[in-house]
Amino acid sequence: MTEERFSGFSNETFSFLIDLGMNNNRSWMEKNRDRYRRVLLEPFRSLVKSIGPFMEDLDPFIETSPQVGKTISRISRDARRNKGKPPYRTNMWFTFRVPVPDWKDSPGFFFELFPDRYRYGMGFYLPSRETMAKLHEEIRKNPDRFIDKTRVLRESDFSVFGEKYKRRKRDDVPEELIEWFQYRDFYIAANREADEVLLSSALVEHLKIAFSSLSELYEYFWELKMRESEDLH
Repeated sequence: MTEERFSGFSNETFSFLIDLGMNNNRSWMEKNRDRYRRVLLEPFRSLVKSIGPFMEDLDPFIETSPQVGKTISRISRDARRNKGKPPYRTNMWFTFRVPVPDWKDSPGFFFELFPDRYRYGMGFYLPSRETMAKLHEEIRKNPDRFIDKTRVLRESDFSVFGEKYKRRKRDDVPEELIEWFQYRDFYIAANREADEVLLSSALVEHLKIAFSSLSELYEYFWELKMRESEDLH
């Protein structure tokens, strides 16, 4: 893949997302389809192309095609699954994942843009009970290793997010790790208000550094996934 230079999003990008939120209907969208492509979709494609070669170095099996439905999200909602919601999203994202059938249960990297903020990180879209059980087993058996692998969370602005169970008391893991047993699902992200980084090519290097800092943890999660597959056979 040849690298394409990303020059930044523009103020028009955010104006479009705000306008879409105020006019979230198919008639308005059809009139503004070219605007959507110019100020939102094309910059996303350029951003994916710019980061793609770097991501392939992190994981040669990862999907980096700058296409909607591959790495880039659709602007329209699935009407069958989102009844009663507006037809279009007012946010957009890309993901870098290995294209496997159970992609929801596999780790991947992401960047997401909103009208007034953005976030980026790594994690699972919807980890299975088996994956979470493997993670919890690993934490119990090798707490020091898990603490080492998750040191990026203590040395950066990344945090853990996800749906939680009620607090569970555990006596077999260090106090600092108990929270991990509360998560039904989880992902790791840094949240930032819209800033100048979004408006320039600096975003490319910013995301490369961020994704690189998460790469060791990404490999660790894949290790757990592969161990899970071996146990099933």
